[in-house]
Amino acid sequence: MSAHVSLFAASALLISMCGATGATADEPSPGNREQAKAAVVQVMGNSGAGTGFVYDAGSGLIATTANVVAGESGLEVIAEGKRPISAQLLGSDLCQDLAVLKAKSPPTGTKSLQFGDSDLLSPGDVVISLGYPDAGDTGADVVAVSGAASEPVDNVIHLSSPDYPSLIHHSVQMKTGTLGGPVLNKDGEVVGINTGGIVEDDSTGEARNKAEAISSNQAKSQLPGLAAGSMKNDPGWWLGAVSDPDLALRSATTGIDKSSLQKAQKRLQDEGTDGLFVLNVRDASAAQKAKIQQGAVITTVNGETVSSFPELCDILEPAEPGAKLSVQGIHSGVGKDRGHTFGDAWTADVVLTGS
Repeated sequence: MSAHVSLFAASALLISMCGATGATADEPSPGNREQAKAAVVQVMGNSGAGTGFVYDAGSGLIATTANVVAGESGLEVIAEGKRPISAQLLGSDLCQDLAVLKAKSPPTGTKSLQFGDSDLLSPGDVVISLGYPDAGDTGADVVAVSGAASEPVDNVIHLSSPDYPSLIHHSVQMKTGTLGGPVLNKDGEVVGINTGGIVEDDSTGEARNKAEAISSNQAKSQLPGLAAGSMKNDPGWWLGAVSDPDLALRSATTGIDKSSLQKAQKRLQDEGTDGLFVLNVRDASAAQKAKIQQGAVITTVNGETVSSFPELCDILEPAEPGAKLSVQGIHSGVGKDRGHTFGDAWTADVVLTGS
C-alpha cells in the first residue's frame, strides 16, 4: 500500500461528544471509545493549544505534533474534566512534526492508547479522529468524528509545514485545536496523528486543519528518540511561509495582530521578499538564545534561500547536534519585532541542541 493513504469522511459524518453512546459494527465499541477519550488530552502553552494522547501511561508520556508545541512555553496538559497538569517537553522534531511530553503527575487510572499498523488500512475502513476542537478552553470536551479510508492523494504542497514521509489524508473538517490528536481504526488502535496545514474553511471562514495525519508506523519509529530528548530539528521557533496564503490564520495563537501580519506579508510580497515568518519563540530555546524573536523574517540559512518549511528541513535534517546555523533575515516591525524598522537586515547564529 502507498505511504500516502487518503482518509475522507462519508457525507453523513457521525459526530459524538463525550458521553455519547452507540457505534456501528465497524467502529470501536463504546467501551473502547470511552477508554480512548480518557487518554486524549489538551496541550496548552503560553499562547496556543492543541491535542495529544497518552501512549505510555506508566511513564506519563504523551504524543502530539511538533506544531502544537512549536515556540510554546509553560506547557500544561488537561484531561477532559480534570485539572491542568504541568508538562515537560522531552523532545520535538519540526521536520517530522512529532513531539513527546511528560506529564509531571499523570492522572491516575489513565490507560495508554495502543498503536496499530497503518499499513493495514484499506479503502472503506472506518477511522475515528479524536481531539479538542475548542482547545484552550479548560472545560472543552473531546470530539470524535468518524470517516472512511479511500485512495491515496498525491502532490500535496506544504509551505508552512514539512513534507511528511508518510501521511494519511482525510476530509473530516475539524478546528485547529484537534492538531496532535489520534486517529483510530475499528479496533481502537492509533493509526495516525492529526497534523497538516492551517486553512480557512470556505463555509465558516474559521481556521481549520487540512485534515492530514502522520501514519502510526512513521510515528512509532520516531517517538523513542524524542522521549530520550532529541531536539535536533527544533531550535524553538514556530514559522510560517511568507508565500502561504493562510499565514494570517496563525495569528490567533501567537498574539500577533492579524491585520498587522497581513500588512507585513503583503509588503514583503510586493517587494519580492520571500522567507519564513517567525510566529513564536520558545523560552530558553536555541532560537531565543540567538536573540531571534517573534516577527523576524528568515530569508537564508547557511547561505541557502529558504522560502518554505520543506526547504528549511533540507538544511536541518543532515545537521548534527551542536552544529551552528548561520541565519539571515529582515525585520517586519510586527509582533515583538515592533521596535525595528521594516526591511532592516539581521543575522544570528543558532546552535542546534539535543541528541
